[in-house]
Amino acid sequence: MKAKISLKRLITLSFLIFGGAIVLGYSILSAHLFFRGMDNIVTGGMENSALTYLANHKSIADDELVNFRGSQLSRKWQAQPPEIRNIFNQPPRHSGELVKRDDSHWLQRPDKVYFALKVDLADQSVYISRILSRENVSSLMKRNLAESMRLLLIVSALIAISLMLITWILMRFISAPVARLNKWTQSLTPENLSYPAPDFMYPELNEMAKLIQNSLSSVQRSLDREHRFLRYTSHELRTPISVIRNNIELQYKVLQQASSTLNPMHKDIVDRINRASLTMQHLTETLLWLSREDNEKLPESVIEVDKLVQEITEEMRYLLRDKTVELIIETHPYQCSSSVVAAKIVLGNLIRNAFQHTWEGRIIISQSHSRISIVNHQFDVDIEVAPEELGFGLGLQLTAQLTEKLGWSYQNITRDNGHDVILDISPDHDG
Repeated sequence: MKAKISLKRLITLSFLIFGGAIVLGYSILSAHLFFRGMDNIVTGGMENSALTYLANHKSIADDELVNFRGSQLSRKWQAQPPEIRNIFNQPPRHSGELVKRDDSHWLQRPDKVYFALKVDLADQSVYISRILSRENVSSLMKRNLAESMRLLLIVSALIAISLMLITWILMRFISAPVARLNKWTQSLTPENLSYPAPDFMYPELNEMAKLIQNSLSSVQRSLDREHRFLRYTSHELRTPISVIRNNIELQYKVLQQASSTLNPMHKDIVDRINRASLTMQHLTETLLWLSREDNEKLPESVIEVDKLVQEITEEMRYLLRDKTVELIIETHPYQCSSSVVAAKIVLGNLIRNAFQHTWEGRIIISQSHSRISIVNHQFDVDIEVAPEELGFGLGLQLTAQLTEKLGWSYQNITRDNGHDVILDISPDHDG
């Protein structure tokens, strides 16, 4: 995994690298100009030596080598000392051209520096050479050279230290408000979200804080509206559901009295209405419980898990009509204490989802202790189902929220040809 660098470190490194490159570049340029200046001084001294000598002696013989004021003067290059000719492969070609060599290596000061110069003076070309070594350099030049190099190093070091100090101060003034903004953002809660945002020193950070606060406030208002709508709707649904339940019970009594002349289809219709009203009642109670901010528990009772699975499966079996689906149910007698309402809603949603999404295949519902497994396997994965036939996913969302709040173990693994769902309705499960 690629390591991520923080914004603070990135900016700091960028400043230091950029500043270091500038310091290094100007230090190299200063050193280069310093040595160029020294070369110009040496060149001027060599040329001045030739002018003085010619002014006093008029000319130099063709094969003559004159040693004057530390410089060797000659009309021809072959007259120069062998050491000079060995150092320079070719003589200077143009008048005023200076060539220089030294015997230094990387990070090592030279012991000798060789200079060669060609000048045209008094209608004659003169080759001038000079060798500077530690022994023949004047104490003044040595002192000036050492002081200049020392000054160059001191100035470069001071600039580098100043750059690092400025970068540290700048990042401190920038990172401290950013850190406070991050801490303030993490401390926001629905209770303190309406408080004014603190001052973070910079207008950009203050604008960001206002943007964060406004965004979170908008989200919180939306959540509050949804919770209020959920509570109000659930409360309002109680009355019509109660009316439906009372009329269904009354209808059952009427059907019992007229059982001799009853059409079997009438009883099927009433049974479907009864099941739908029970589902609506359980769903409403669960939504009311989920919308509460307290941790009040749903009423619990002893559940025969195997019978509950079989009962819900039979209620949902009508969803498999006209489908080529093999249904396999494996249950084992087991009892546990849990919420019957929540168990019916969760199991009903999961079994209904498996029945609705399987058109040709196999559904395996197995139960052992409080653990229920629902596996649907679609043989033909290319079958397209209209979205309105699958619902909007409220059942599965409600299942995830309900199991999380109850502390039940819930896994929904999506496969290419179906789903594997594992549910444990006991909060004190081991797995």
